[in-house]
Amino acid sequence: MFNKIKYIVYLLSAMLLVMAGCTDLTDTVEDGIGEESVDGGAAPIDNPTSALVGVYSQLNNLRGAGETFALMEHTSDEMMGPTRGTDWSDFGVWRQLHAHTWDPSHGQLLNAWNQLNSGVYRATQVIEASSASAQEVAEARFLRAYFMYYIMDFYGQVPFREPDAAADDIPSVYSRSEAFEFIIDDLTAARDALPNLSSGADAGQASQESVDFLMARLYLNKAVYLGSDAENPSAGPYTFENGDMDEVISRTQNIIDNPYTELTSYFDNFHWNNTNLSNELIFVIPEEEGGGSSFNHFYMTLHYNNSPSGCCNGFTTLGSFYNKFEDSDVRKGQYIPGMSQNGVLAGFLEGQQYGSFDGSIDNPGEPLNDRGGNPLVFTPEVDLFYSNERMGIRVIKYLIYYENPERPATDFVLFRYGDALLMKAEAHFRKGETGQALSIINDLREQRGASQLSNLDEQTILDERGRELYWEGWRRQDLVRFGAYTNEWEEKPASEGYRVLFPIPQRALDTNPNLVQNSGY
Repeated sequence: MFNKIKYIVYLLSAMLLVMAGCTDLTDTVEDGIGEESVDGGAAPIDNPTSALVGVYSQLNNLRGAGETFALMEHTSDEMMGPTRGTDWSDFGVWRQLHAHTWDPSHGQLLNAWNQLNSGVYRATQVIEASSASAQEVAEARFLRAYFMYYIMDFYGQVPFREPDAAADDIPSVYSRSEAFEFIIDDLTAARDALPNLSSGADAGQASQESVDFLMARLYLNKAVYLGSDAENPSAGPYTFENGDMDEVISRTQNIIDNPYTELTSYFDNFHWNNTNLSNELIFVIPEEEGGGSSFNHFYMTLHYNNSPSGCCNGFTTLGSFYNKFEDSDVRKGQYIPGMSQNGVLAGFLEGQQYGSFDGSIDNPGEPLNDRGGNPLVFTPEVDLFYSNERMGIRVIKYLIYYENPERPATDFVLFRYGDALLMKAEAHFRKGETGQALSIINDLREQRGASQLSNLDEQTILDERGRELYWEGWRRQDLVRFGAYTNEWEEKPASEGYRVLFPIPQRALDTNPNLVQNSGY
């Protein structure tokens, strides 16, 4: 049987993160120094081209089931990791994320901290390399800004060590506002030395469009970053300045004006051939067949008796989130040629599950049973502590390539055009330009098969972002910005306002006295 242990082997380092919640952690703590420097400082790099490849490889830590993805999704209203008997207990790490009861010792917080800070330091090494070309420096600046952006967003303060610092120097710490300005400076310096995006095949490399996308996201969230910090975390509401929203509109318009970008059939963005099928890919982790690992995003949710067999019958969405979709909305569910004849639809898997479909959703084959012989019916009801193997609606975002399901050629999406459109719409709305916002959102909804909206409010925009971007690693940030992150939802009571920031991992505090624990922890 394809069991949980075998799954961990398949996922290699990505899924070792899952187990970090129930095993002893190593003593390594990245606080802006980088592992290489702990015993005497990081040696200057001789080959910046090769080193830059290594910085890009750090992005792989953003696409697994744990770390950054877990902090963005498991703490939100669109994902849950319920305990099913002895499966997915893992000493409560997934329950703590969902219920907002984590503390500074939580393994996923430390894992994310280590990987993101390592990315910052390695990018800095390339930037400071005397033999690096102007474009290599620009790409490294973009990547450093990207990793630092997550640290600022999650933890509210950012350790930083200059490459020429002495080996025993303690890294300084940027406040949230200081980190924001540092990131903006890096992106501004990088943009002109980067190429324009011309196809999906280019999206695995930093571009002017990826800079514009990240700039837009920074200014969209600027009110959060400057209005909620380590000493005074705030769950909102926030005050959004028109000038910041103008910056969002300008940056996203640059992306819209690129001849390459346009809305694509929704699940083509997550197809095993999305490099060629999608015109929405702005920044991705590129893959070729035989090397991809996007498969963990369907293995982590499928049941054992689905095809392919899910390893662990794990993560689900919430019934209230599923109910945000109209039946006509293709984002809710779609038959995919080359995939769904094996019984798995794209989108949300709810109700009776089948071993096959013959040409459409309306022509199912034999119904499946669970391991005990009960009809395999995925239910909206799910219990965080005591779920059986049928409870919870499952989610298939990345499509299954049955010719090579464990190593598809699926590019993993980090920045996408549909998101850029919704950022632009939100910026117009926050400026009071509701008509322009409504037009953008209705154009997107028309392409997705959803009905036209007659008016907009904040909840409607937040819901639309959820419908478009579910399980893409953004939901926590959206909920914070809309003042909804600490609200009550299924299997989660209302949480304290300070939870909008994660705590600094205890082991990081122990190694860097310049860090101060965030208020509330």
